[in-house]
Amino acid sequence: MIMLSVDPVSRSYADGQAVGQLLGLAVLLVVVWVATQAWRRGPAPDGPDDVERTTAIAVRRGNIVRGALLFIAAAGLIGIFTGRGYQPAAEAAPTAQEPVAQSPSARTGPAVIKRVIDAAPRVGEYRLHTGAEAAEYERLAPGKPGQGKRWFYDGPGKGPVDALLQINATEWDASLPATSSPEAMWDELLEFFAGAGASQVTDFEAGPWGGQLGCGFVTTDGGRQILCAWIDSDTRGQLGLLDEGGLPRAAKIALEFRTASEKRADQ
Repeated sequence: MIMLSVDPVSRSYADGQAVGQLLGLAVLLVVVWVATQAWRRGPAPDGPDDVERTTAIAVRRGNIVRGALLFIAAAGLIGIFTGRGYQPAAEAAPTAQEPVAQSPSARTGPAVIKRVIDAAPRVGEYRLHTGAEAAEYERLAPGKPGQGKRWFYDGPGKGPVDALLQINATEWDASLPATSSPEAMWDELLEFFAGAGASQVTDFEAGPWGGQLGCGFVTTDGGRQILCAWIDSDTRGQLGLLDEGGLPRAAKIALEFRTASEKRADQ
């Protein structure tokens, strides 16, 4: 069974991001200190009369490096604890940049979204679990999503559950960040994948609803899996696939799940 459920808008997720950035900052400071060790020692004295001059050079160079380290540490701490890296996505301010492409809802403000989001009974070879089956898998799966909904599917694999679909939307959660530019959306996806410990994260075509779609490999209690996630101005979705070996095929399946689960009023 797929054992992955990541909530990118939680405080614990944001704290984990901050801890990772702090560790990276500490490593950077150590690298700078070690790399400048020979330079800080300065030239060797030519004789007893030259000791005072070379000592003064070493002290001056050491003070320069210490000052640089203090500046790097201060700038890094300010960036971590006041920037987007420490705030949960639901609390972070939208990035201040000119949107490349905006959806109608992003241009006109909150509006009634004429669509219905629900799990499709079938998506290709995948069949939705319902009734007692779904209730049992919901009971066994760790971490109930704080907002949104999730569904379990069987499929071409050997396990009873081959896909886990999870969607959150502004219709259900008004606290979702109003992300409109493709760059900001991709940054948010990268934060999500980092929190999930994903590797080889790759972006793919997001389909007719726009936004951004990415997939990567993750390791869970159930083994190596593929995690795909998509985002637009009104929706955050993710799909865990247990038995898909390649990212391009997984992205194609994720796109099928996305379009099958979201019905527009003009369809």
